[in-house]
Amino acid sequence: MKKSLFYTLLLYTAASAALCGCTLASPSPKEEPIQVLTIGTADIGGTMYPVGKALAHVIRDEDTHITVNLSASNGSSANARALESGEIDLGLVSGDIAFSAVNGKDEFAQEPLENLRIIAAVYPSLSNWMAPSSLNIRYVHDLMGKRIGVGPQDSTTELSARIVLETMGIDSENSTLENCSLDAGASKVSDGSLDAVHGFTGIPINSLTGLSSKLPCTVLQYTSKELLSIVKENSFYYNDVIPAGTYEGQDEDVATFGIKCLLCVHASMDEDLVYELTSILYDQAEQLGEQHPALSSMSKKGFMYDELPITLHPGAERFYREKGLLNN
Repeated sequence: MKKSLFYTLLLYTAASAALCGCTLASPSPKEEPIQVLTIGTADIGGTMYPVGKALAHVIRDEDTHITVNLSASNGSSANARALESGEIDLGLVSGDIAFSAVNGKDEFAQEPLENLRIIAAVYPSLSNWMAPSSLNIRYVHDLMGKRIGVGPQDSTTELSARIVLETMGIDSENSTLENCSLDAGASKVSDGSLDAVHGFTGIPINSLTGLSSKLPCTVLQYTSKELLSIVKENSFYYNDVIPAGTYEGQDEDVATFGIKCLLCVHASMDEDLVYELTSILYDQAEQLGEQHPALSSMSKKGFMYDELPITLHPGAERFYREKGLLNN
């Protein structure tokens, strides 16, 4: 009996030890929480929305602990203000709007947004004017007296349109200037309630691609003198070209002007997080160009980080410096 009791106690002790061993084992490391970011884009008829979608997709693919949601807005000005208020974490902002916001100019004269910072330039915005070929007009200055869709209110499309039209003496006194989204503007040209629509974003612009496929259209041109005046008086613009074949029926290059569109954040965003985002975008620049043609400029030397209108975020600057890409 004593021997049997001894073996019973031995088995009980071994079982207890095994149980204790399981209890005392180190817990498995906790799964890193998902960080949810929101990126401000613009209306779905333009380029900002699909570009934002491509950026979000690449970030999610490269870091499974970051997810990026899309937020449609009226565009650059709305995104700059939303970054300042904390409504969004990332925002696509045209270079002219970013410059005005940080320096308290134009619409930001009473409310400068000094905390706006850049991760990277992601694509060039180009001025595109489209009208039905049935109007038999070739140049933007031919729009005098016409009904014109100038873009969403306070958007970079509207700002650039008004700069252009003012240069040519076209205003609300002698023409009809209507605020509308790019999608709505294209639809109104299609149904005849507008004579022309302006887009200032990456090419090809979705709504203009759709418009030119519905009816014969003309991509309107600037004269050399007009372009010289526009670029000279607005230092943030530069000369560029809409290549032949960008839109259906466009059989020649169209000289125009453009500006860089920037992926911006608030200055207070965590430096390591910005470094990680910058690294992803830099390493995946070619893939992004394959996802949307407007993003093909990201793989060009210097496009992402050179000749920017406002300051890089410290996290982005650290990444570019470690890569030996910044000169000073």
